[in-house]
Amino acid sequence: MTGMGNDGTKGMKELKALEGFAIAEAEGTCVVYGMPRSLVDAGLADRVVPLGEIGRTIVECVMRRGKP
Repeated sequence: MTGMGNDGTKGMKELKALEGFAIAEAEGTCVVYGMPRSLVDAGLADRVVPLGEIGRTIVECVMRRGKP
């Protein structure tokens, strides 16, 4: 998530209730850190990674899904 505001956080609360997984962009690579900060501050970010690592993080999470 990147951008301004907290509308993404509101939506993520609903997704987390359905076992959703949230990756927030790290502050150091964000042009605007408002939305990721909102997600992190709400305790909803499962991972916080730099922009260049988001793709790899998604692959890792999908590959591990359902495994202990």
